[in-house]
Amino acid sequence: MSLISSNRQKSNPHSVAPQQHRSAALDAIVRVQLAASAPQLLERLLDATAAIGATASIYTVLIPEGGTEPSSFSLFACHPALAQHLCHVGIPLDHAWLQPAGMPSRSKPDAQSPILGPRDAESLELARRYGFKSSLLVPTPSGADPERVEVLCLGSERRDAFEDGEAHVMRTLARALAGELHDWVSRQLSHSLRKSARIRPRDIQLLRLEWQGLTTKEISLRTGLSTATVDSRFCRISDRMQCATRRASARRAAAYGLLEGA
Repeated sequence: MSLISSNRQKSNPHSVAPQQHRSAALDAIVRVQLAASAPQLLERLLDATAAIGATASIYTVLIPEGGTEPSSFSLFACHPALAQHLCHVGIPLDHAWLQPAGMPSRSKPDAQSPILGPRDAESLELARRYGFKSSLLVPTPSGADPERVEVLCLGSERRDAFEDGEAHVMRTLARALAGELHDWVSRQLSHSLRKSARIRPRDIQLLRLEWQGLTTKEISLRTGLSTATVDSRFCRISDRMQCATRRASARRAAAYGLLEGA
């Protein structure tokens, strides 16, 4: 699990005029995509979180790994105590933080948070204590693999922060921020997989066709390769990606953003 956390304080955006607030928030969101590293991405998430009008935020990506424990990447723009707790308990698919994933973005006062067990109760109590008295959960696009889970959670010290007159603006800005985070993380995951598995453009073409459900014969007709060559290349690709089957290789490629736009 990869994570980065910070609790750097930001000024209150509500101290400026609404139009200035919106312009500043848009500028901060645009800068997210230009982050040169994960630490810089966190800094820009902090900026955008404050500019939108939230107190803290958490962004988590869960990547399926063929039935084993999913890989994850998390950014904690919140109090270190909450970040450390969530890191210690992990963020599995059944965690209370991710229950709204797959639903439309919506505000969620802490009283409505699902309690799944003692671990979740402790997490939600810490969340209330450290900036999440109310929250806005925004599931982000999953890319080519619907089993990949991503969610941005914005928190506020104000219980009505996501319900007042500016709530519709905050929700729109939050969706834009979630989209930029998705694009940045997908680009980095894709680059990492390309490098570690030595994936070339022609490999991506084969993986995309496999992900689309084509048979060896259909891939052969589509690419002009013999069926034997198709099977041989898939064997090499799967070996480099450390996957048991070519279908598993295609799923991993999709989950890591390698097939975005397929």
